[in-house]
Amino acid sequence: MRLMLLGAAGLLDLPPKSFASEKLSKQQAQYQDSPNGIQMCTACTLFVAPHACTAVDGDISPNGWCKLYAMAD
Repeated sequence: MRLMLLGAAGLLDLPPKSFASEKLSKQQAQYQDSPNGIQMCTACTLFVAPHACTAVDGDISPNGWCKLYAMAD
């Protein structure tokens, strides 16, 4: 059955599932609801207002922080 599904996906020219599109859990990202010094989600390129992140799953506090923090320019 799996081979049939894989073959059908090839016929439809569907792209393979990307592992990069999956979000980390808060635990995996070492997320915390408070800032790390001056670093906080609102100043991160991954933050999506009002309460989301492109890399971490779940409700994200604008004042939170995780190990994936990437300062916005």
